[in-house]
Order: sequence, then structure tokens, then C-alpha cells
Amino acid sequence: MFSTWKQKSNNKKIAQALSVFLIAGVLFAFGGQVLVVGQTADELQRQKAEKQRALDAIEAKISSFKSQIKAQQGQANTLKNQISIVNLQIAQTEAEIEATEGMVDAANLEIADVTEKIVQTQNDIKKQKNILRNLIFQINDLDQRSPLEIALENDNFSQFLDQVQYTTSIQVQSQEALVKIKQLTADLEQRQSALKTEKANLDALLTQLDLTIAGLTGQQAAKQDLLDETRGQEKAYQKLLAEQQNLEKALNEEIYNLDSQISAKLGNNKLKPIHGLLAYPMKGTLTQGYGNTGFTSLGYNFHNGLDIASKANTPIYAAGDGTVVGVGTGEGAYGNWVAIKHHTGKFSGHPIISLYAHMSSFVLKNGQEVVMGDLVGFEGNTGNTTRLLYGPHRGYHIHFTIFDANGFGIAKGTYEKVYGPYMVPYGATYNPLDFL
Repeated sequence: MFSTWKQKSNNKKIAQALSVFLIAGVLFAFGGQVLVVGQTADELQRQKAEKQRALDAIEAKISSFKSQIKAQQGQANTLKNQISIVNLQIAQTEAEIEATEGMVDAANLEIADVTEKIVQTQNDIKKQKNILRNLIFQINDLDQRSPLEIALENDNFSQFLDQVQYTTSIQVQSQEALVKIKQLTADLEQRQSALKTEKANLDALLTQLDLTIAGLTGQQAAKQDLLDETRGQEKAYQKLLAEQQNLEKALNEEIYNLDSQISAKLGNNKLKPIHGLLAYPMKGTLTQGYGNTGFTSLGYNFHNGLDIASKANTPIYAAGDGTVVGVGTGEGAYGNWVAIKHHTGKFSGHPIISLYAHMSSFVLKNGQEVVMGDLVGFEGNTGNTTRLLYGPHRGYHIHFTIFDANGFGIAKGTYEKVYGPYMVPYGATYNPLDFL
């Protein structure tokens, strides 16, 4: 029985430790501010469900436009058909703007939902803090009295046992409150992290929206330019098409020749396939694979990467951890591009480099450290894409290449008189599917 009272000598230390624990900041406040959310959780869930239904309807409309465009592209390449495709592309972009605006609204609702949960968790922590504080006071009070004093305060032995049980109960409750605070604190940290992620998603969506709106303006201008250059005449359109095909072929040969020289030097000293090391940089449709893909009409002797297409300005993410070793802009070759060197983990003995090309814009800079999933930029059609043949409304995709780090380099573009200044990353390439 008196073994219980031996524990009393530690009560004061426990109480002091718990007090320090509280003061040290177990109880966070989000940004040091009290967040106020006007909508109930049920109302937020209802609005999120409504927004998702609206987004599903818009996505169905976009899919319909894509099917119509594909059917139109399968017909003869005439000026009339090209104008029809432009009109469909403009309508698709308008629907994509509507969809992105809907996703922005959905992101705002998600932020409000997470914020509401953060406020509730903070309130729960506050309640547990008050419970623990009261228990600490009671422990301190008991600690001031000796077992003999407590025994004399009770009329009989039964009351004394009740007092002992009460003291034990306080200790148990204190421990339970402490565990609850730790659990709530962990929940709060997770929700604050989720809020940070949602805000980053919102920023990406807003940038995507701005780029898509700008792309719509470009599509509308391209339609007018095409009409102005050909004056509505089929013969003029075919001449314009032939001239651009020759220029595009020259750009592709430039890339092929640079890569081939390095591949020849490396010979058999290349990596074997290691599947699962990298992640896909973007969600979309694989429109062209690696190697001799048969796109000779576009000047391809050899396609040195994967082409993945999605709606214009879709976010692109780093395929793995690494360091940015090159960035470039321009209208020739790869357009706006970023190269990331992967040199840690399984790549530490033989690093590789991933290339993200044809982007409308990018957010990384040379020398920057990145981790898998970091935002690289947004899908575009800059550089040598079918944009050169048909105008800025065409060619949206990411070109994803994997280079061996040995022999990798960046060369000055050959055709600056035609396209202005641009740089060309080059090296011995791998099939990206061998690492995805």
C-alpha cells in the first residue's frame, strides 16, 4: 500500500516537467494567428461535391473537342481543314480555362476545409491543455502534504484508501492528457503540412490559368496570321508548309548529330535498365516513344525521348532527386528546357540527367537542388514542335529525355539567324521507359 506513496516523491518533478513541456510550445498556433472560417464542414463538403460534378462535365466537353480534333487531323492537310482544327483548338482551350478556374475554386474550398480542421484541432489542444493544467495543480497540492497528514485528514481507513486511489487516478489522467496532446499536436502538424501543399497547388493552378489565357490569345492570333499569310489560298498554304518542314528537319538533324557523337564515344559503357527509379514528370498521353518511331515526315531520324501530351500548361514535376545543371529558352530545338542531374542513391556511381523540354515556362534555376515531385514548369509547345508547322495552337507536350551524365554538354544553336539565340543540351541518351 505504501509503495504508492513512494511514487509521491516524484510528483513534483513530474509536475515541473509537464509545465515545461507546455511552456516549450507543444501547443502550436498556425502562424501565430487564430483562424476564423465561416462555413461549416458539411457546407464545405457540399460545395466541394458540386464543384467536382461541374469539373467532370467540363472534362467531358474537353474530351469531345479532342476527339473532333483527332478526326479532323486525320483528314488531308488543307487550309480549310487547318482552319477547322484551329477553331476546335480555340474552343478546347476556352473549355480548359473554364476547367482550370473550377480547379482554382476547388483548391480554395480544400484550403478552407483544411483550415477549419486546423482550428478545431487547436481548440481540442486548448481543452486538453486546461485539463492538464488543473491536474498539475492538484498534483502539486498533494505533493505539499505528507502521507501522515493525508491519513489524519480522513475519518477512517476506507476514506484514506479512496484518497490514495484518487491520487493514482490523477496521475493516470495526467498521462492520458499528455498522450492526447501529443496525438493532437501530430495531427495539427499533418494538417498544417496539407495546408501548405494545397496552397502550393493553388499557386500552380493560378499560374497555369494565366498561361492558358495567354495561349488562347496566341491561338486566336495564329488563326488570323495563317489567313493573312495565305490570303485564303490553298497553294500559298502548301508552300508555307513545305518551307517550315525543311526548317524543322534541320533542327532535328542538329539534335541527332550532337547526341550521336557522344553515344559513339561511350560505346558499351552505359547503364542497364533500372525500372522504378524515376517518376513520370507529367500525367498525360504518350504520343511518341523512344527510337526510330517512324515520324520521318517531321524530320526525325531518331527520337531521343518520350513525348507526353496533355492539356496546355499542365504542371510538370521532377522525376527524381537531383540538381539543376542547365536551363534554356528560345524558339529553336528544345525551346524552354530544364536539365536535372540525378547523382545520389543508386545513381551515385553512374549519374544520369533528365531533360524537360518544350515548356511554356519553368520555375527552376541553374544549381538549384530539387526532390522528386518538385514543380519544374508547365507543358508548352516552345521550340521544335508541330507549332512550327501549324502555329502556336498546336504541339503542346513535354519532351522527356534521359542522358548519361558522362559526355553531357550544352551547345550553342546553329540556326540563330532563323530562330534567334537558343542552346541545345546533348549527350548519349537512354529510353526513359527503362528508368520509369
